[in-house]
Amino acid sequence: MTKNIISIYNLSKEYTSNNNSVVILKDISFKLYQGDIVSIVGPSGSGKSTFLNILGLLDSSFKGQYDFLDKNIKYTSNDQKNIIRNNSIGFVHQFFHLIPELNVLENVTLPNLIQCNKVADSVKKAKSILTNFDLQDKILSKPHNLSGGEQQRVAIARALINKPSIIIADEMTGNLDEKISDSIFNFFLEQVRINNQSLIYVTHNNHYAKQANMKYQILNQKLKQI
Repeated sequence: MTKNIISIYNLSKEYTSNNNSVVILKDISFKLYQGDIVSIVGPSGSGKSTFLNILGLLDSSFKGQYDFLDKNIKYTSNDQKNIIRNNSIGFVHQFFHLIPELNVLENVTLPNLIQCNKVADSVKKAKSILTNFDLQDKILSKPHNLSGGEQQRVAIARALINKPSIIIADEMTGNLDEKISDSIFNFFLEQVRINNQSLIYVTHNNHYAKQANMKYQILNQKLKQI
């Protein structure tokens, strides 16, 4: 039986601005299973990134029910959420978010060290995945010495090192040219499928969106499969 990763029921999200409530998401229900690859499209400002932040346990101020690996997030402490994020969720962002003071190896090793693994074991895992990403000759380089494509590969390697149940990607190729974007996106998708992980990604690129097993759109506060 395929493992259920996420179950969301009747989720709504609103902000208060100048004493007025602005509804971003309304009455959304959604399920994600192990191995699912889901793309989300929609116009700018429609709530895509807000939805990803909720899925990634970065925003808990919503109405409705959200179960992650059968745990109701509403009744989960911040410390427990931090543990879930580090153990079960990998993030890939448009702007890489690498730590500039750390070299490539240190950036990728860090999430594994946070799990209280031995340094030697974490370094071994990081070197293995960086070799798989063809970055073995860049492990001592700082992020500012890398190309945009190399920085994104490092960010993806960092997201994958703990073998998370789910990976959340927000416009991961938005800052790269088309040729590099295609190469990185295809490699990323291949790695996710090899590891039988779940992936949710937001994109404005319809070609990338169509490569998901399920395609959703956020429009007029609603999430619908298309």
